[in-house]
Amino acid sequence: MITTRMDPEKARWVGTGIPPRLRGLTFNDVEEMGGQAEAVKKARHFVNGYRAQQSKNWRGLPTSPNVYGLGLLFAGQPGTGKTTLAAAVLCELRRRYGLTVYCARYSDHIERERKLVRADQNVDPEQISRWQYAVERVQWADVVLLDDVGHEHSTDSKFAEDTLERLLRQRYDEGRPTLITTNLSGDDWAARYSKPLRSFMDQCTRRQIFTGESYRRGDQ
Repeated sequence: MITTRMDPEKARWVGTGIPPRLRGLTFNDVEEMGGQAEAVKKARHFVNGYRAQQSKNWRGLPTSPNVYGLGLLFAGQPGTGKTTLAAAVLCELRRRYGLTVYCARYSDHIERERKLVRADQNVDPEQISRWQYAVERVQWADVVLLDDVGHEHSTDSKFAEDTLERLLRQRYDEGRPTLITTNLSGDDWAARYSKPLRSFMDQCTRRQIFTGESYRRGDQ
């Protein structure tokens, strides 16, 4: 019987949800693309300090409870490099520490949650398993990227908004940092979600505003 082994570099990214074009990124790569210097500096600081931020004492309690579980929030106009840098953070954490990381567009995550709620006996069990796997990765991975928060479909039930608040508070309480990218400003965030959640974002993330023109403009 002949078996083939997957390339170790490719195997490293299986199950991470990171788009193929962003897999394996380094901070040096982002800088060469013209990434925003202050944002890259903050991202490097986060990765370099991850072990200290997440450390626990002999009793299993955080040694630095004021930063334990703290993530990053990248906010700014479309095309300014937020997702690219956030993906580089995941890649650096995965490569350096072997962490479980996962990347998901928030709109895709919400759609999977909705499908699981509505699923009945007519839905393919394998499809349900794939949805469940992705949802659980968002909940339990060491570090998660929720990309494009604010682009998900909003309903009168506020399902997406309530799910976001529940998810962020759960992950923060369990010491699992969350990375978020969004085009929403602070005022837009408070209007779209809630003022308490807007305030909580300052507790569970370090905020970085991306400025300047879109990198995509030349392609339009």
